[in-house]
Amino acid sequence: MGNLNAKVSKLCLLCLFIGSASAQFNSSKLEKEIKRVIPQFNVTGMVLSIIQDDSVIFSRAFGWRDAEKKLPITSQSLFNIASCTKAFTAAALAKLESEKKIAWADKVIDYIPEFQLADSYITAELNLIDILTHRSGLGTFYGDLLWYGTDYSPAEIIHRMRYLPITQDFRSSYGYQNNMYIIAGEIIKNVSGLSWADYIKENFFIPLEMFNSRTCSEELKSDMDIAYPHLNGTIQKLYIDDPHAAYSIYANTEDLSNWVRMLLNNGLWCTNRILPEEAIEKIFEPQMILPLSRQMRVNKLNFRVYGLGWFMHDYGGRKIIEHDGGMPGYISKITLVPDENLGFIILTNDMTNLPSALRNILLDTFFRISGDRWFDKYIELTKRFKQLREKRAQERYALRRQDTNPSLPLESFAGIYEDKMYGRATLSLRDDSLVLTLVPTKKWFTSALEHWHYDTFRIKFKDEFLPEGFVTFHFDTDKSISGFTIDLPNPDFHFFNLNFQKLNKQINSNN
Repeated sequence: MGNLNAKVSKLCLLCLFIGSASAQFNSSKLEKEIKRVIPQFNVTGMVLSIIQDDSVIFSRAFGWRDAEKKLPITSQSLFNIASCTKAFTAAALAKLESEKKIAWADKVIDYIPEFQLADSYITAELNLIDILTHRSGLGTFYGDLLWYGTDYSPAEIIHRMRYLPITQDFRSSYGYQNNMYIIAGEIIKNVSGLSWADYIKENFFIPLEMFNSRTCSEELKSDMDIAYPHLNGTIQKLYIDDPHAAYSIYANTEDLSNWVRMLLNNGLWCTNRILPEEAIEKIFEPQMILPLSRQMRVNKLNFRVYGLGWFMHDYGGRKIIEHDGGMPGYISKITLVPDENLGFIILTNDMTNLPSALRNILLDTFFRISGDRWFDKYIELTKRFKQLREKRAQERYALRRQDTNPSLPLESFAGIYEDKMYGRATLSLRDDSLVLTLVPTKKWFTSALEHWHYDTFRIKFKDEFLPEGFVTFHFDTDKSISGFTIDLPNPDFHFFNLNFQKLNKQINSNN
């Protein structure tokens, strides 16, 4: 009888909560508003799930998983969650640490003796906390071209990192690093005897009943419910064939809801202990202080830090824990509010800032804050960004010098070039036109060269995510071509770090 009364009391409390929540959270109103703004954000498809008190209280899908075939998005549609993968990798190391198989102060070279960076001191001292918290001395996104679309293995990527420039202070400056998480994946393999992918499956996907989740697109099949990536309304091929510990997981909101519930429940899932409480506490412990942008201050943030695979900041007097993910055609956001036992999962298969606007609206709603017009603000930000990009393009075109010619005949530019960090590139003369191929990424990074002015040529790689760029050739004192650099402005992949040197005078035409 006592147990029955307890169950009835709990049921009554649940009813009271639902009634209270419905007063502040109007699901039909939110759904209607999302449908209104999706076209303004140019979003192909999106799924939103809200978790509170260990239950999914809202789950809706909007738009298309395949815009060409008009296949609707569902809560089971698989998205590349990109950098939200990092939380799984950090959790894997936290689990190994709780089992005394590693220590956070262990050095990378303890597990990968051949590891090397350009700075010998950092090479010797870099530890497991350092690689998870983006304080290695490397700049943000430095080295991302080593994995993006290349045929390099993790071992080859790690080997080539020694040629990346150290531009920041070790342990005191923040530089977001995907490659450091690739290193973490290799350490997990060396310690556990399992590949990173198998470790994630055995220790998280299976016990959390994330049966639809996959560690990379290579594991996907055409008959699955896949939310295909879209750029400017056009469907794209799937990215990330091989498993990588920084960005390759594909998951849906149903599976990720189990992940979020476990994290909010201090590592407990149903009756299964997935992670010790101490591991959860360590993951969510601030490690690296981050600067606040002007926009963050406008949004009333007072601090921002990075833990182990998670960003943290304050909002409305609560600690917010979250991570974003972005790959061409995908944006993801997972947000946790432990004080409210609350979590949001937002997945899109298009490039958009809608998740950030929606996250703010949800926080205002649940915190009972008189909210700003976040949708309108972010739509305006999108317009301003587009206008700025168009303005810069116009300025570039205005500087173009007409009636100029290359310094040498086109056949003189043909040949094999090499950037020590990235690898080789070829320039071939085909039908009186030069064609550039970056060999490690030949599937995506190939383009004809169109003369722009002087010894600069315009390129447009096959990868639709990247804008047009410009190749400028450089010469020795004897007026022979020494190499070329690439000016391809975009916030994600740093072509400016590449400096290709010519290895021979030319290669055969029509290669």
